[in-house]
Amino acid sequence: MATSLRVGGITVTALDDGASHLPPMFYPGLDFAAHPGLLQPDGTHRIPAGCFLVRGAGFTVLVDAGIGPVTLPFPAELAAAAGLDTVPEAIAAGGALPAALAAAGVAPRDVTTVLLTHLHADHVGWVAPAGTPFFPNAEVVHGAADWAALIAPAPVRDPARTVMEAARAAGVLRPVDAPRVRIAPGVVAHHAPGHTPGHYVVQITGGGQEAWLLGDAVHHPLQLTDTGISFLSDADAGHALRTREELLARFTDRDVLLGMDHFPGLHFQRVSATEGGRAWTSS
Repeated sequence: MATSLRVGGITVTALDDGASHLPPMFYPGLDFAAHPGLLQPDGTHRIPAGCFLVRGAGFTVLVDAGIGPVTLPFPAELAAAAGLDTVPEAIAAGGALPAALAAAGVAPRDVTTVLLTHLHADHVGWVAPAGTPFFPNAEVVHGAADWAALIAPAPVRDPARTVMEAARAAGVLRPVDAPRVRIAPGVVAHHAPGHTPGHYVVQITGGGQEAWLLGDAVHHPLQLTDTGISFLSDADAGHALRTREELLARFTDRDVLLGMDHFPGLHFQRVSATEGGRAWTSS
């Protein structure tokens, strides 16, 4: 199963910065009792913090920036609300992205653009850890609507607010609000709101081939067949569902590879029509 692919002259590589450990309440509508293998012994569901490296002639784009070099303790009040008997040490822990970039032959200075699908903390962590841009030569592109919705109202010490305000102070941010935004040759961001108001997905084309990076528009593999599953931090669950269904319908039975930030193993997937509906097919 592939975590790297070529689209014409563009290489796309999935990178993992760490993991989050989420209690079942984060997935309204998902019957974990019917899928017992999804839960770890501590009663949480582990998801990777995925990012995608997109490289072509003259550009190196990083799509999403992980959790960052932090470990976020599991909140006691959340453990109580979730009824967890064994509480994980952390709800999210990052830090692996620099090594993953190095293994791919990329240094932080090589990244020309950081494109954030949205501004949740597990997607922005390496933008400016400790107040300093980690990618010194990169412009940071994000959906403008997410600033007012997620950053401005957040507590002062909120991890996402901290790194994004540091990036704004450094003058590296480019907020966008157009339906389509060209990021690099063959790389186009498309506004796909619902999970957040400024959420974008990324289309990559070249040599007659096509791939898409869907961020959190599709958050869990079971959402392909169960439209009742949402995610706790969806800004508008109904809008998120409509966006998700539009995307999945567009890609069904097409030779289009899809990358999602939180799918197990970060393997690229296709969507195939089946007699019963739809199914994922790993690349």
